[in-house]
Amino acid sequence: MKEKVLEQLDGKRLVELAMQAADTVSMTGEEKPFAEFLGREFERLGMEVKYQEVEEGRPNVIGTLRGSGAGPALMFNGHMDHFDNPQPTELVGDRIYGRGLVNMKCAFPCYLTAVEMLQKARVKLLGDLIISGVAGEIEKAPVSRYAGKEYRGGGVGARYLMDHGVTADMCIIGEPTGRTLQIGNAGLIWARVRVEGRAENFVIKAGRVAEAIQAWEKDYQQTYKHPIMLPTVQIGAIEGGNPFKPGTRPVADLFVIVKTLPRTPPMAIQRELEWVCQQVEAKEKDIKTRVELYLSTDGYEISKEEYVVTAMERAHREVFGKEVEYAAPKRYGITSDGSRIAAYGVPTITYGPGFGTHLVDPTEPRIAEWDNPAGIRRGVGIENMANCARVYALAALDICAKERRELGLK
Repeated sequence: MKEKVLEQLDGKRLVELAMQAADTVSMTGEEKPFAEFLGREFERLGMEVKYQEVEEGRPNVIGTLRGSGAGPALMFNGHMDHFDNPQPTELVGDRIYGRGLVNMKCAFPCYLTAVEMLQKARVKLLGDLIISGVAGEIEKAPVSRYAGKEYRGGGVGARYLMDHGVTADMCIIGEPTGRTLQIGNAGLIWARVRVEGRAENFVIKAGRVAEAIQAWEKDYQQTYKHPIMLPTVQIGAIEGGNPFKPGTRPVADLFVIVKTLPRTPPMAIQRELEWVCQQVEAKEKDIKTRVELYLSTDGYEISKEEYVVTAMERAHREVFGKEVEYAAPKRYGITSDGSRIAAYGVPTITYGPGFGTHLVDPTEPRIAEWDNPAGIRRGVGIENMANCARVYALAALDICAKERRELGLK
């Protein structure tokens, strides 16, 4: 049956779907057009379609291909939102460039293709196969002068998905891991550190606080050790004063990114940041600091013995003829909706066709054009997507064609 499933891949259709996905603008806060695109594709595959209104103009969309009811339910999950990236969609050789493809729209054509492959091969599914597109995964948070739905990210759609009854026995998220396998994520805490001082020197003193926080990373990593994850600290942004009349508002805000290990209490991080700032206060004498957390996401991890992990290992081996590589420790610091889903007892892994942060696609010819924070020209390989679709299809065949009792599930 594996061979029959693999024979069903329609490469032309995969490219069409990826091009359409890239052409559909769905920045954070405006995900509805992409949800409707997915809904139409779910309907074409004969899947049941359900929308969840997270807030106005921001639905989640869920497509379900029903099995007989005897097997486990597998969910393919992905976020529909992306950063503003006004480049035109381009097909160049074996690569497609376009809005949000790498992170992570290119996973959806792979999901859809995998479902179609199973259908064409007339696989008898015992368990349900679900594809969920969720709003608001991109890490954004309302803070300072930034307000509104375009800043409500960080997992709002996935939390709504799970809070309102969409669940599964296992979950695969196609975030851009370069086809490495990830069995968890570090958590994320964003903190605003306010520095107040004399008008003559508050900017300089804020810089000293920033240096102290960055230097704290070494001690932080010694305190919080993990066999597969590397927690990090970064000063991500700074605001301060009145640019229109400098010196009249002696306040600077530092915005700190702290990647955390699973089950680390946010208050513990706040207390440590406060301690670091207090050391600078004691030395400088003429500043005051205040730490405020404004975004928190816990991390998670699952065992390599979970069936979704071993199924993905087998599927990858079948397609590529070699063992799957596991993600590097720093890559675990790139958050996903996995923590929102795993919190409901759903074993969740990440494995996707794109090459995202901390990863370089060796076949990308435009490295100089996308090696920057915006990643404007980053593309995704067509054969890479095709192989990922093959892996997804075989993993779904492995999982959804078995009875729950075979896997020890209720």
